[in-house]
Amino acid sequence: MYGRTLDGQVLNFGHEGVLYRNSFVMYDKETNSKWLHVTGEALKGELKGKKLGIIPSQIMPYRTWKKRHPDTGVLLGEKVSGMMGTFTLKDRISSFGLSVGEGRNVTLFRFSLLNRLPVLDTTLADAPLVVCFDQTAIYAVAFRSHLSGRQLHFSALSSVPDAEDTRPLMRDAETGSLWLRMTGECLAGELKGSQLEQVPATAWLGNRWMAFFEGGRDVQLEKL
Repeated sequence: MYGRTLDGQVLNFGHEGVLYRNSFVMYDKETNSKWLHVTGEALKGELKGKKLGIIPSQIMPYRTWKKRHPDTGVLLGEKVSGMMGTFTLKDRISSFGLSVGEGRNVTLFRFSLLNRLPVLDTTLADAPLVVCFDQTAIYAVAFRSHLSGRQLHFSALSSVPDAEDTRPLMRDAETGSLWLRMTGECLAGELKGSQLEQVPATAWLGNRWMAFFEGGRDVQLEKL
């Protein structure tokens, strides 16, 4: 997901109808520049070399979203069948990962790794991060783990100690505070009410990611 405002101008996009490295190309109606949807970069035209700003977003089952945001609005679409019909990420967990960072610091955290280590403390471009994974809904997010001048280190917990609430949790080692793993919100303890800053990140097919970021870091279980 990207912001459409670039250098003070709001751009309107359409589908060019062609592929580049098996990824579709967009065009903006203002300059007819060609944009790659997976990186948000203009490849050709007046705006070549420009990049759209990434907006933090998540891919998750609708039931998970609805539970978290019961009053959410929904853009209705037409149900399709065939090859573009049903998609179940859980059956393809080994194919996907969470891409974090840009340029030489871009890193792919494989879902197969995060499924075993659902709370992963790491560092990217000297910035401490925690990468979190929901093993039921199969989606991942990343947060900055430096809060108010303090570096926090996290470990996974299964759920809130309440039989009616099964949201995945984590706990920080420094204060023992309890955090919602997938939102970065502190529920209880010394840091109650605090919020970790979410880092822009995108779910990618591993083989497609490799085609675009040949020099990137591909983090898998055997490499830890």
